[in-house]
Amino acid sequence: MLSRVAENVYWMARYLERVEDTARLINSMTNLLLDMPRDVEIGWYELLNVVGAEALYNEHYPDKTDERTVMRFLISDTRNPGAIVTCINAARENARVSRDIVPNEVWEQANELFLYFTENSKSAISRRKRSEFMSGLIRLCQTMTGIMMGTLPHDDAYQFLRIGRNLERADMSSRIIDMAAAKLLSEEDDFNPAFATVRWISVLKSLNAFQAYRQQGFLGVNGVNVLDYLLHRRDFPRSMGHCLEEMERCFSAIHKSEVPRESLNSLLKDLQAVNTKKLKRSGLHKFIDQFQMGVGQLHTAIADTYFRNQ
Repeated sequence: MLSRVAENVYWMARYLERVEDTARLINSMTNLLLDMPRDVEIGWYELLNVVGAEALYNEHYPDKTDERTVMRFLISDTRNPGAIVTCINAARENARVSRDIVPNEVWEQANELFLYFTENSKSAISRRKRSEFMSGLIRLCQTMTGIMMGTLPHDDAYQFLRIGRNLERADMSSRIIDMAAAKLLSEEDDFNPAFATVRWISVLKSLNAFQAYRQQGFLGVNGVNVLDYLLHRRDFPRSMGHCLEEMERCFSAIHKSEVPRESLNSLLKDLQAVNTKKLKRSGLHKFIDQFQMGVGQLHTAIADTYFRNQ
């Protein structure tokens, strides 16, 4: 398989996953307002920390942390490389240049996603229609991914699609857990237990995990169980453990995977060593920092092995 094609498919999957996860995160934070008491302020700046865009945001919007400005930056500001608009444009372009590999329906769906965003994005800045808009983005991303999963031959292109999607998902899951869950661990003993339950539920909903978590029979929503589920649960598609194992299966199916698999095995080993029952806030933050560095190293290993100098 040509390295150019592999790279295009890999990045198309990553950008699509980033759009979907960002939309889920914004929806979850917006809905959290409905569950929290009126006197509890929600820090919209937290969303910037999750996606790692606080430095760039401060460069363009110093001393502004209001909801509308943060939403505009995350949704439609083309100066933000992680904005939804930027990722949709990049996913569409990668779909365009991969038309000889991916089904025609994928290119059509990429255009539909682009048009939907162009026609409706202004309504997402205000809170009134935001949830409906974000839900539409999620459905369109899932449709595009579903077409590829259901029609692509299970060859190298299919494997790179899965690698890109699961790498991006593992990274975003780790960011959401770090920023949302770390504040609730035991080093902050005076956090109101009722509010803590609401925030843990918000963490689950950010990863579309709340219903699946409850179906597993957990008694109540608490930090230990939620963290264990999102870090280690191998049968939940958005847990960090599941994403890493999916990539392991992909690397087993393609050639020259020794170097990327070495980086991946290091991530798996570190993840398996985490004991959620003994995890404190500082320990979680340290682990997530190391995990995200490992994700970056894995991406570099993938790029060096398959995309460069081929």
